[in-house]
Amino acid sequence: MIVITVVVSIVAVGLMGVYIRSQTSSAESVIQIQAIAIAQGYLEEAVLQAYADPDGGETGSCEEAARQNYDDVQDYNCINDTAGARDQFGGALPGLNEYNINVSVTGVVLGSGNNVAAQQVTVTVTHDQLPQSILLMGYRANY
Repeated sequence: MIVITVVVSIVAVGLMGVYIRSQTSSAESVIQIQAIAIAQGYLEEAVLQAYADPDGGETGSCEEAARQNYDDVQDYNCINDTAGARDQFGGALPGLNEYNINVSVTGVVLGSGNNVAAQQVTVTVTHDQLPQSILLMGYRANY
């Protein structure tokens, strides 16, 4: 009887360990998927803008006072949202305050031979409770 109790206890502890691990992995997966969605949103918003400032006088950083006024891809070079994800108007997105988003824009040349000027947009998303970063890159060519 004691042997059966010990065996059942060992099996139960093993099953609980598997259950706990699967629940932890499940939460991490949801955080990663949400981080990818946030990064895709920021990247899409940036690369859909004009290559160069339509107002002229490009400085390579934020010339516009507020995000809703960003009119070219280089304006996004200054985004560093450490208090959560924000929409294109600068408003906080509910439930996403533990995500940190950084956008960097750098000039590059694409191709070999027929070189094309482009802006490389890199969006990095981290989460306050998850030690890894999600990084997405895209390009806005001057065409």
